[in-house]
Amino acid sequence: MKAWNTGHPGGVTTIHSNSAISALRRLEQLTAEVSHQPMREVIGEAVDLIVSIERCGRGRRVRDVIHVESFNGSRYETEAYSQIDEDSHAA
Repeated sequence: MKAWNTGHPGGVTTIHSNSAISALRRLEQLTAEVSHQPMREVIGEAVDLIVSIERCGRGRRVRDVIHVESFNGSRYETEAYSQIDEDSHAA
C-alpha cells in the first residue's frame, strides 16, 4: 500500500472477507498487525476499487463493488455500484 501511495501506478491484490465493505475492515486489521494501528488514511488514499466475489450455483459471481474515495477522519467515503441482475442478462 505504501508503494501505491508513492506514485507507482496500479496494484492488485486479493483479501478474504465477506463483502466489499468488510474487506476494508480486514485490511485495517492486517495493517494494524505490522504498524500497531489501523492505517485508515493510507487505505483511503491507496485503495480505489473493491470487488467482492462469491460462490454461487454456477461458479462465482460479483457480489458487490465499491469505489473508495477517501477516509475522512471518521469513516470511509465510498460509492457502491449497482448490482448486476443475472436473470436479465441470460444468454
